[in-house]
Amino acid sequence: MRGALMGLAGLVLCAGSAQAQQEAGGGKRGLSVTVGGGVEGYTFALAPAIDLGATYGVTVGLMPTQRLGLEFGYSGAVNELDTGSPSGASPGVDLVRNGAYAATTVGLTASAVQPYVMGGVGFSHYNVRGGVPGFNDDLVGNIPLGAGMRATFGSITADARLQYNIMFNQQFASSLRVPTPGESMNFTISPGGRYSGTLNLGVLW
Repeated sequence: MRGALMGLAGLVLCAGSAQAQQEAGGGKRGLSVTVGGGVEGYTFALAPAIDLGATYGVTVGLMPTQRLGLEFGYSGAVNELDTGSPSGASPGVDLVRNGAYAATTVGLTASAVQPYVMGGVGFSHYNVRGGVPGFNDDLVGNIPLGAGMRATFGSITADARLQYNIMFNQQFASSLRVPTPGESMNFTISPGGRYSGTLNLGVLW
């Protein structure tokens, strides 16, 4: 009887050790805070009028399991606007974006280096600095979709992400004055979107 109990205890300890090793080598659960930055641009009719710019942000993440995550974040960006002059964008004529979002991430593996996909909902406030015809301050909703790779080593977490934002509208750029030889014409911005590539670094508890 004593031998059987000792054997059972040994199996429990071995199982616990194996589980601990698996968790140590895989994705980690907990609360994280990351900061980072990258580049941000626009697609379709927005692309010629808004130059590629810098983006930055802060994210608070929660991993209740090794694969499922929740995110709440702030993101901002500054993009120069093409004013229609021969030189294109002019210094000091910028589109400044500040926004927030909530998203869910789903890891494709439970490893320490984990590919994932994400989706959520957010909004951004656009502010035009310098004054450009056809651009106005506005609040715009968006649906962020993306994929990335995150790595966790001890209490340090790093993340690389590509993201595309489906925008509910483009009222901040509802119409533009497009110069042509000898005349100008109005046109309405067609549906477009916002894309970004970012690198983020933070800590995990």
